[in-house]
Amino acid sequence: MVSRRKGRRLAVQALYSYDVGGADPESLLQFSWYTPVDSDEGLDFPRLLVQGALENLSIIDETISRHLEHWNMDRLSRVDLAILRMSAYCLLFQPAIPAHVTIDEAVELAKELSTEEAFRFVNGVLDGVRRQLQEPGAR
Repeated sequence: MVSRRKGRRLAVQALYSYDVGGADPESLLQFSWYTPVDSDEGLDFPRLLVQGALENLSIIDETISRHLEHWNMDRLSRVDLAILRMSAYCLLFQPAIPAHVTIDEAVELAKELSTEEAFRFVNGVLDGVRRQLQEPGAR
């Protein structure tokens, strides 16, 4: 079974490929570009993240946009956008995953995959989403 951390990374890579290369969602969900280390590695978790993010892309992008200060979506690095989309999906639609886990994992992915300062930006945007969801009547 693929670890949750590795699953998140695969989901980010797939969402990046979707955004940059216009990859077909069905082919992305096959993860044909990924070679498992172990033949027993399941891809259910990254598939859930990718499919959920793509199915809810307009809600996710609207939510992210609300928390961009002095930025717009077009100015975001495609890697940062993929991390934010995957993480916002988890915050909005996967309440069983604690918000702090989602945000911590996103920060680690930003440190690993993006620029030196990206993790602070990703943390700030996702913390705004988290706070919004804690407001009475929020969704």
